[in-house]
Amino acid sequence: MFDALNKVLDFLESVAMVVFMSIATVLTTLQVVYRYGFNSSIFWVEEVVIYSIICMSFVGASMGVRHGVHISVDVLNAFVPPAVNRWLHITAALLGIAFAGYLAYYGFQLYFNTLGRGQLTAALRLPMAWFYLPIGISGILLILRYLWVIHEAWTKPPVSLAEELAAEKDKLV
Repeated sequence: MFDALNKVLDFLESVAMVVFMSIATVLTTLQVVYRYGFNSSIFWVEEVVIYSIICMSFVGASMGVRHGVHISVDVLNAFVPPAVNRWLHITAALLGIAFAGYLAYYGFQLYFNTLGRGQLTAALRLPMAWFYLPIGISGILLILRYLWVIHEAWTKPPVSLAEELAAEKDKLV
């Protein structure tokens, strides 16, 4: 079940990142051409680019958990036996789930509160709530990814940090 869900999330996150990055890149390029080529500008481009980058950040947080690239302190992992190392990963994932739960709860609360007020964006005049929705969705994605981390830590045999680094080095060569 985790493998199928993981593949679906990988695909959706990758597509979302490509879409948001493409939007930001194309519109920024277009804005530069308009500004320096035609001495004019498009008033809504900056807002769309900012919201695209924000959405990329929230999707990227989930991808970071999946690929294990978030900032971490590995000193303790290097000195403890593999069985303890497993519990360190599980504890870190549980703390991540707690954070992601708060992110999801308050993100959706912000979405619904803003939707109820009818606040609009400055340039696009779109409901501001839609640009707060990625916060809650990111919380859900992070919870799923941290559950995957716990599943991986629980089902795979514990290895030392030195063995992990050697395996990573072998993959690169």
